[in-house]
Amino acid sequence: MAGIKDVARAAGVSVSTVSYVLSGKRAISEKTSSKVMEAVRELRYTPDASAQKMRGRRNQILAVSEPIRGDINEAKYNAYFLHTAWQAKNAGYDVLLLTGEDAVDDIQRVTRSNMVDGVVLLDIVEDDDRVMQADSYGKPCVAIGYPANRGDCACVDVDFDAAATMAMDYLHERGHRTVALLRDNERDYARGSGYVVTLRQRMLDRAAELGMRVVESGKNEAGRFDAAAFVRELMAMNPR
Repeated sequence: MAGIKDVARAAGVSVSTVSYVLSGKRAISEKTSSKVMEAVRELRYTPDASAQKMRGRRNQILAVSEPIRGDINEAKYNAYFLHTAWQAKNAGYDVLLLTGEDAVDDIQRVTRSNMVDGVVLLDIVEDDDRVMQADSYGKPCVAIGYPANRGDCACVDVDFDAAATMAMDYLHERGHRTVALLRDNERDYARGSGYVVTLRQRMLDRAAELGMRVVESGKNEAGRFDAAAFVRELMAMNPR
């Protein structure tokens, strides 16, 4: 990991000049400032936010990574973040929300600078780079969700396998043989959001084991279910 001396050497200036450029405590020429900032970017240098604090002292801040994407599910996003923030507050921690899509870089920036004491990952997808890179953070890391590869990251979630099995068994015991699966957000399925992939696959597997049929339908481009068309499709199949 690059230090301030490495930045000074690369920029051809003194360590104090680098410090002044980064802190803004003294006026430095635009030319020199540009050289320093270019070296900072090339070396991926991040100032240590805790350097002036007592060694071993905690910041009582947790990084919460939940990238804002174009296909965001606002209800789910808000619910998970607010509950996470609430529990952090109860434990005496503040949260630093990281919303950029360059999520790994964002996490590494705040962990390497010791701005935070730990990392919480939300909105997990099947192949999640944030989880794969957990060992590079140097801080405790937990994901709310189970990706395909968990690496060195602790993962917790609802047991969606058991939930799907219980749901299908319940319907089967009551004589139903055709089940409708209404998908709330097609984009979650397209990008491999962990919980929807797990839940759907287990429902399909259990249905096959029980000799049941699953009819799937998702939202249209307007973001609504075409309820009439879906009911007609079900009736045409003469479901029980």
